[in-house]
Amino acid sequence: METEFMSIAAPLLENPMVAGLSQYPHHRGKTRLDHVKEVAELSFHWGKRLSLDCRAIVRGALLHDLFFYDWLHEGPRLHGFRHHNIALRNALQVTKLTEKEADIIKKHMWPLTLMPPRYPESLVVCLVDTFCSARDYVRNRV
Repeated sequence: METEFMSIAAPLLENPMVAGLSQYPHHRGKTRLDHVKEVAELSFHWGKRLSLDCRAIVRGALLHDLFFYDWLHEGPRLHGFRHHNIALRNALQVTKLTEKEADIIKKHMWPLTLMPPRYPESLVVCLVDTFCSARDYVRNRV
C-alpha cells in the first residue's frame, strides 16, 4: 500500500509549492507539510478500507492546507472560515483538479464551511484532518 500511496503522492510532493509547506509551522511543532502528509496517509488507509477513490483522497488531502502564511500570527481574519478557499485557489495553480478533489479541499473545514462534503472521500479527509489536528494538541499537553 505504501507504493500505491507514493505513486499518487510523489508528483505533488515534488512540486515546489507543495514542498514549500515545509517552511510553515502548523500545529504544535509540526510543519504544514508534515500535517498534510499525515492527513493524506491516514485518509488513504481509510479510503482503502471503505473502497473509496484513494487517488482523489491523497491529492485532496495533500492540497487541503496549501496556503503560505503562519495562520497563528498572520493571514486573513477568521482563518478557519476562509483558508479552504485560499488553498483551493493555490491548488489550482499547482494542478488540474477533479470535482471530487476540489470538494475535498473546499469542504475539509466542515461544518465551518456550512455546506457539507458532497462525497464520502471529502468526509473522510474532513474527519481525519480534525482527528490529526486534535491529536497534535492533546498529545503535546499530556
